[in-house]
Amino acid sequence: MAVLRKEVVSDPVEAVTQYDQLKRELSQISRRQSIQDDKLEEGIASEEEFDLDDFLQTMSADGEKAGQKIKHIGVIWKYLTVEGFGADTHPIPNLLTTAIKVFMPWKLFGFTFGTASRKTILQDLTGFCKDGEMLLVLGRPGAGCTSLLKVLANMRGSYTKVDGQISYGGIDHKTFSSRYRGQVVYNHEEDQHYPSLTLKQTLQFALRTKTPGNRLPQETRKEFVDKIIYLLGNMLGLLKKMDTLVGNTWIRGLSGGERKRLSIAEIMITQSAINCWDCSTRGLDSATAYDYIRSLRIMTNIRNTTTIATLYQASDNIYSTFDKVLLLDTGRCIYFGPVDEAKAYFEEMGFYCHPRTSTPDFLTGICNPLEREVQPGMELKVPQHASDFDARYRESAVCKRMMNELQKYENRITRENHAELFKEAVRDEQQKRAFRNQPYVASFYQQVEALTIRQYHLLLKDWDGLVSRYTTVLILSLITGSCFYSLPLDGAGAFARTGCILWIAMANAYISQNEIFYFFTGRPVLEKQKHFAMYRPSAFYVAQIIMDIPLTVAQIVMSVVASYFLAGLNLTAGRFFTHIIMLIFINLTMSGFFRLVGVITGQIFMASQLGGVFNILLFLTTGYVIPYKSMHPWFLWIFWINPLAYIYKGLLSNEMSGQVYTCEGQGNSVPHGPGYDDWNYKVCTMPGGNPGENFVHGEGYLDTVLGYDTSQMWVPDFVAVVGFFVFFTVASVTLMEFTNASGDNAGSNATKRYLRGKAPKPRTEQEEDERRKRQQEITMDNTASSATFSWQHINYSIPSANGPLQLLNNVSGIIKPGHLTALMGATGTGKTTLLDVLARRKTIGNVDGRIYLNNEILLDDFERITAYCEQMDIHQPMSTVREAMQFSAYLRQDVNISKEDKDAYVEEIIQLLEMEDIGDAQIGTVEEGSGISVEERKRLTIGMELVSKPKLLFLDEPTSGLDAQSSYNIVRFLRKLADAGWPVLCTIHQPSALLFEHFDSILLLVQGGRTAYYGPIGDDARTMINYFESNGGPKCAPEANPAEYILQAVGAGTGATTTSDDWAEIWRNSFQAKELDQELENIHKLTGVDPKRRTMIYATPFWTQLALVCKRLWVVYWRSFSYNIGRITMIVVASLFLGFSYWQLSNNIVDLQNRAFILISTTVMAETLIRAVQPMFLMERSYFRRDYASRYYGWLPFSISIIMVEIIYVLVLAAIFLCITYWTIGFASTSATVGYFYIMLAVKVIWAVTLGLVLASLTENAIVALTVNVLMTSTMNMFAGLFQTPEAMPRFYSSWVYWANPVHYYVEGLLTNVIEHLQVVCNEGDMIKFNVPLGQTCGEYMANFFALGGTGYITDSNATDVCNYCKFKSGKEFYTVNYNWSASNKWRNVAIIIGLAVFNTLTFFVLCYWKRKAKR
Repeated sequence: MAVLRKEVVSDPVEAVTQYDQLKRELSQISRRQSIQDDKLEEGIASEEEFDLDDFLQTMSADGEKAGQKIKHIGVIWKYLTVEGFGADTHPIPNLLTTAIKVFMPWKLFGFTFGTASRKTILQDLTGFCKDGEMLLVLGRPGAGCTSLLKVLANMRGSYTKVDGQISYGGIDHKTFSSRYRGQVVYNHEEDQHYPSLTLKQTLQFALRTKTPGNRLPQETRKEFVDKIIYLLGNMLGLLKKMDTLVGNTWIRGLSGGERKRLSIAEIMITQSAINCWDCSTRGLDSATAYDYIRSLRIMTNIRNTTTIATLYQASDNIYSTFDKVLLLDTGRCIYFGPVDEAKAYFEEMGFYCHPRTSTPDFLTGICNPLEREVQPGMELKVPQHASDFDARYRESAVCKRMMNELQKYENRITRENHAELFKEAVRDEQQKRAFRNQPYVASFYQQVEALTIRQYHLLLKDWDGLVSRYTTVLILSLITGSCFYSLPLDGAGAFARTGCILWIAMANAYISQNEIFYFFTGRPVLEKQKHFAMYRPSAFYVAQIIMDIPLTVAQIVMSVVASYFLAGLNLTAGRFFTHIIMLIFINLTMSGFFRLVGVITGQIFMASQLGGVFNILLFLTTGYVIPYKSMHPWFLWIFWINPLAYIYKGLLSNEMSGQVYTCEGQGNSVPHGPGYDDWNYKVCTMPGGNPGENFVHGEGYLDTVLGYDTSQMWVPDFVAVVGFFVFFTVASVTLMEFTNASGDNAGSNATKRYLRGKAPKPRTEQEEDERRKRQQEITMDNTASSATFSWQHINYSIPSANGPLQLLNNVSGIIKPGHLTALMGATGTGKTTLLDVLARRKTIGNVDGRIYLNNEILLDDFERITAYCEQMDIHQPMSTVREAMQFSAYLRQDVNISKEDKDAYVEEIIQLLEMEDIGDAQIGTVEEGSGISVEERKRLTIGMELVSKPKLLFLDEPTSGLDAQSSYNIVRFLRKLADAGWPVLCTIHQPSALLFEHFDSILLLVQGGRTAYYGPIGDDARTMINYFESNGGPKCAPEANPAEYILQAVGAGTGATTTSDDWAEIWRNSFQAKELDQELENIHKLTGVDPKRRTMIYATPFWTQLALVCKRLWVVYWRSFSYNIGRITMIVVASLFLGFSYWQLSNNIVDLQNRAFILISTTVMAETLIRAVQPMFLMERSYFRRDYASRYYGWLPFSISIIMVEIIYVLVLAAIFLCITYWTIGFASTSATVGYFYIMLAVKVIWAVTLGLVLASLTENAIVALTVNVLMTSTMNMFAGLFQTPEAMPRFYSSWVYWANPVHYYVEGLLTNVIEHLQVVCNEGDMIKFNVPLGQTCGEYMANFFALGGTGYITDSNATDVCNYCKFKSGKEFYTVNYNWSASNKWRNVAIIIGLAVFNTLTFFVLCYWKRKAKR
């Protein structure tokens, strides 16, 4: 196969010949893939030929016609040294250590003042990569390959020090970063995309932001986008997947390999001059990986780009595509030079390369003393350690030649003025209105346009979120309107109006808090595309606002129509539309506010908790709970910076100004009743009235009660809200532009956190040699119980819009004891699907066929006794590597094995997988840039299954993302397991010839989930090769890799030999297939109909499961510092604010009402805890589902443990709240009163947390759960009896909703507890004054009023002119008259809430059982 490598092919005629050959091959595969990728859709696939010339002419010849300039720019690095924090710098944080940092605030921001250790990652590297060249960077994990690529890509944020010079065509790194950021890009090993977008939508967005300004004449942007999508789709075999969701671990969509190809396409779209590819072939089969690298070669040559890549397990074909190779060992360069000289360089040094070992594997093996082989007689002459290799290289002729070439290249850069030519090319590439001094191709308007279109698609795909949002708003608005149905224009109606408008405003504002979670969902993609210079973060924010407007308008109009008329609010057109406009702006403002909270904080839990704190403060300072006139001076400033306070004031002014409220009727005047008809001697009880008048103006009421001036409705009230909206927008945009949330830290060099004192110490070279020797000595005892696993005629289909979609088609096979079987096939042929079906992981779709284990149908213990290493590495991030593996061993190994033996086996596996250095490291998460690397996670996934000592092993791509030596260790260990009696089935991508030799048999799948071959591989793979050669396949060259040969033979990859044979049909008619079917039929005949074997679903008893799961969850919560510190902070801030806002309440009427509002305000604390616990539970449930699929433990231990751990924290949080608020407010200090307060508070919060768990367990979407919270909590607070008394509620609500509401019982219990023995003493402001008739004293005049049950008292019964009347004389009278509550119900209320909490808990258990399996 010809390879077009620029530096090697010097003859123009030969170059043209090779180019034409490669072009034809890519054309052939595009036609073949367009059919194969959707073989099920016969007749739909187009056979139109895709000619690579379209792509090349577009980027070169046709580009010249449009005046396009090629960006010739390479990269040079000199004396490059990179340092990072040492392993002991970042111990695993927990609740205690984080709390201590509060007293050392500098540590919260990462300042250590020189106390932290440092480690050298890269040491004194010098090298270059010219434009039009491809550089391959090789090395074992930890060698510094990823760090080199990141530093070259100008991603320096995760390093403490970067010394040396890096030049991009003569431009320094600082200038390049600010002006040309998108011209050097780093493709992360992990794929980061919006899972709910389709592949086509993802590519369209990237192209809209990267469409050049100097296109072909008359070519529109849309035509350019469509053309490039078609070309990339054909080149990468994605054309038939354009309408498929991208998907991720939780959303079904593209396969892992297809997502990797999407990432590759996205990088190609950026048209960057320098591309850094970090292990971009991970998850691709060898043929597809080769196609991809060859495409890079073509683009590098034609577009003169600079390509730098790290690859694991690269084949010789891939290796030979590159121009130069850089080999790293522990940060040192041990070879840098031409690829075709590297092997000879080390062979001349004295090392031996096995004939079947690929050159990349040989080179990386040089870095491992136990893997490398030395030629006889050279043992004492070859270098031993990285420093020796480094010194030897610097003395070599290759090094001198490379340094000479570097000098010549620098001279050429200066002579040809590459920097200016590059700058001109970049300027020409930009759109007309794009700023020339910025790195963006598209103008700001075009960026906003593209982002708005993408945001529209994202919102449409978030159907659950939209439905829950609008449904919640509609239902809550209907409930609010009907609860305050047809409000009367009297005193009671005035008070109810203020409550009604408060709930209308607050409900819509609370919905906005979900913006925090939307923001964090897209944050990794935002940071990646910010690095690509696709758009300004400010454009991203503007696009969100643009999409907010129609959604908000629709939400507010629906809300207002549902509530406004039912409540009987002011029915004039002007006031109605003013009401709508104000609510629209407050909703937009609060959305901006919560987005700003998300921008400021770095973690979703912290942002959620901080949002909860602000929610409490904003609610309490609106002016309703604490009237403006009653606010203490030290918190008055919060009122003036609270947008909700301004809008609430504006809404009330809009509603009540100009209204006249009557004082006629029972209870609206004092005195009232028979004989009290003369208004000269009575007065309105409604504040704001004048003596002798039987009405009150709305303006007077607002001024007297709340201190509002209705003339300020537009200015400053509405204008202030608009100002807040602008401020939040500008602040968010500014912070997003100048901060990097996670981009530099995420990835392969993630920050590791160790248990305190457990960080690994640097080993000497001798200690490292000893460690590797111990690893080689690991042996397996023959302890496996022989198991034969067979499957026959397996068919699997899933429902789709066009009917059932067949993914597996009559697949059969058998794994016998001691057999190691490879499952291979091109990307998308159904390998993972087959493993999911065989391992009984599928929960949707229809599985048909026979599956037997040891001549038995699969019993209940099948998942427990088998191990399945899945492709997605899902682990509990708070655990350490050792803790996670011990957890698996304790729960999955036989209960009779001692803990000591289990621990010893775990250590053995840790040593085998070379994880000694990360044994005490926290697993962490890739997205947050903390924890172990992607490659280390793969090893952990394998280790978690191996420690269980299963009878049968399934492994899905166990070597993907691992270097050659790690892969060899894994396969070698699998071979040991097979030799000890275990049957093993694993998918494997890109196996070298040496790896492939370890397998006994192979199952090869082709498109459509059909079998192309199943059977033994044979010595030197001859049995398998003979099958294909005898059935019309190409001849296999002696030096060829058999694994690559069979993939090419069946039509995978551009290097395949074109064939019209249907290998699935050939297999079906072969005698090998008939023999297999006969063997499987014999097994079927021997299978017992009713197996009698005793089965155990779990290896350990219930109480052991409960103890271990509870212990792990306790550790998880203890280390989830952002979650718990956030909760504690919220409680402390809310408690301090409540306590000092109501500092030492007196016994007057106003403070009597304030006591009631304090108690209802405490429910806000419970509601915030609900919002906090739901994302935490949903995350924990995802890890539980992974564990449950392997039967670590049952759903009941998990659900009980969640409840138990939460209750412990809740009790502490309730105690903190009590200690801060109770005595500062001035509640009664008797032990009985304090004790009851704590018991009721704790019980209520437990009930609230269990309710949150119930709501979360009902859904798969945190946004849905959080939205439903608003409906539930708002409804319960509304019907508690304080905002609308039971007598004023419609009969429908007062007859059952009020009595079924736990908040009613909570507030009744607490209020009667704290004011039962309180004696009311009215001050001058509380007194209601009225004149007494001539000749009567106040006592005589009021005697009939009190005789008829009137409440309160008069201060001077003998007064004859003005009577001073106090409405209540005791706390008991207050709650009895207003709410018909009784202190005798206190303990009944506690019992009711306990009962409701128990009900929630039982419901939660049922839902955990119902939702114990993920949909897959």
